Amino acid sequence: MADAGARDERTDPWVYTLNRGLAQLVPLPFGYWLSVPIADIFHRLWRSKREAARRNHARMLGRLPDDPLVEQMAHRTFRHFGRYIVELLSVQGWSLDVMRERIDIEGDEHFDEARAYGKGVIFTSAHMGSIEVAGTLALVKGFKITSVAQRLEPKMLRDWVMACRAKMGIELLPSARSGMKLVRRLRRGEMVALVVDMGVSGGDGLTVRFFDHETVFPAGPARLARLSGAPIVFGWAARMPGGRYLAHVSAPILSNRELEAEEDAMEITRRIVDEFERAVRRYPAQWYVFRDMWSGDGRPPLGR
Repeated sequence: MADAGARDERTDPWVYTLNRGLAQLVPLPFGYWLSVPIADIFHRLWRSKREAARRNHARMLGRLPDDPLVEQMAHRTFRHFGRYIVELLSVQGWSLDVMRERIDIEGDEHFDEARAYGKGVIFTSAHMGSIEVAGTLALVKGFKITSVAQRLEPKMLRDWVMACRAKMGIELLPSARSGMKLVRRLRRGEMVALVVDMGVSGGDGLTVRFFDHETVFPAGPARLARLSGAPIVFGWAARMPGGRYLAHVSAPILSNRELEAEEDAMEITRRIVDEFERAVRRYPAQWYVFRDMWSGDGRPPLGR
């Protein structure tokens, strides 16, 4: 992003420099148009991801995975993922002023409400709509952001992602053993951004209901909120016609110290997942996760 954060004195990776140049030359609508046939090819060839998307949408819709509506929804999911890749490439050429012009925000006041607690803010989101645009919501509000990421390979990809995030003012830490660093960032009044639909590693997950079926979500956001006292908000940005975006920020979710630690973590996680489910119900085709969110064969429960 053109005016987000100070420029690093180190030389940018060549792939990032190429990215910036293309972002300024290729209009977003053309990128969207070009992504459609490419996404369709991946939908046809990437069978494991296609089938996982169908099983997920079958659960959501209460239908069988081979139902025509489920197949159509899964196909649209691939196309939205293609648009996300275009945005990942394009957003590096946008300024914050451009972002302000393109985004309509529901619940913008909740950022200020969360900041007023003086404990930093935990921003949670998911692979929904435009993750890049959702991330800029916090930047527009002036937050310094820290997030976590798995180690990416090859190195070219890792360097590009690190450069993109750094230029947006986002520091990436390893996903393992970064807990206390995140707490220190929050104590400085900064923001920690976490994605809730990546799956659970290390066994620290909580079982909650999501679209009327039990599944496991990471306990990390809830445990971090209890440890730090920071409020959690859940935010997302959906694509709208004309290159615009509708963003939503939830009311702050707070840890309740009167509860036992595990009960508190469960209650916080339930509230995050409720916000997530409401978002997916509004824009189901814009949720693109290509791993099974539920165990089983994707069949709906009896009576549905």
